[in-house]
Amino acid sequence: MLEVIRCKDMERMNQMRDFCEKWITDVSPMAMEVLVENADYAAKCEVRFNGDIGFEIGDPPYTHVVNVKRKQCSCRSWQLKGIPCVHTIVAMHYKGWNVESYVDHWYQRETYLKA
Repeated sequence: MLEVIRCKDMERMNQMRDFCEKWITDVSPMAMEVLVENADYAAKCEVRFNGDIGFEIGDPPYTHVVNVKRKQCSCRSWQLKGIPCVHTIVAMHYKGWNVESYVDHWYQRETYLKA
C-alpha cells in the first residue's frame, strides 16, 4: 500500500516538473491569464499620478487609489489574489514598469517547483 502511494507521489512530482518546464514566463499560466484579462480591461481606465508612488485610477463611475510600494489598491483585488488588478496594471503601464515582477511569489516558477 505504501509503495503504491510513493509511486503515485513520484509520478505526480514528475508531472508537475514537466508542466512547469512548459511555462513561457516565470509566472504561472493561470496567473498570466488573469493578467491578460486585467490588461484588456485596463485600456478603459484613466490614470493620475501624484508624483511619488501613488496613483489615482479613474474607472467610471469609481475611482481607485493604488500604492505600488505597499502593493495595495482600494479595490483590494491585488491584496486578495496576489496578482496585480486592473488599476495597478494601468499605473504600471503609465510608468513603464514590468507587471509580471509584481505578481506574488506564490505564482512564480521557483515556488511552484518547491511544492
